[in-house]
Amino acid sequence: MKPIVFLFILGSIGFSIKTNAQHAINSVHFYDVKNAEMEKSYFASIKEINAIIVEIGYPKNYYSCYKLNASDTTKTYRHCTIGHWNSEQEYKVIHDHPKFKAWANKNKDINAVYVSDQLYRKFYLLDK
Repeated sequence: MKPIVFLFILGSIGFSIKTNAQHAINSVHFYDVKNAEMEKSYFASIKEINAIIVEIGYPKNYYSCYKLNASDTTKTYRHCTIGHWNSEQEYKVIHDHPKFKAWANKNKDINAVYVSDQLYRKFYLLDK
């Protein structure tokens, strides 16, 4: 009996993980930052919004930031921010939350560094 219960629980967890993964979304922002000071301010604002996302109850949703290596000769889109979202519904709830909107308003000058010239896409996991 114990092996059957164990297999049932394991199967349920596996199904839950697969179901959640199928609804995962990544938002990808490619952009440029004018200088190191603006880069530092922007990345600080990303840390702040990640803390807010945890505070409002969505700790598995967050942004991560990347930049090209200094030796890379690419001239544009040298920075990238990826939003990791469990589902379209969580993405919407987070972005519609008053604390998220307050953060966006407070940081609009910092975020304007990249918003006007960014390349933005939302990607959805392909079913296999």
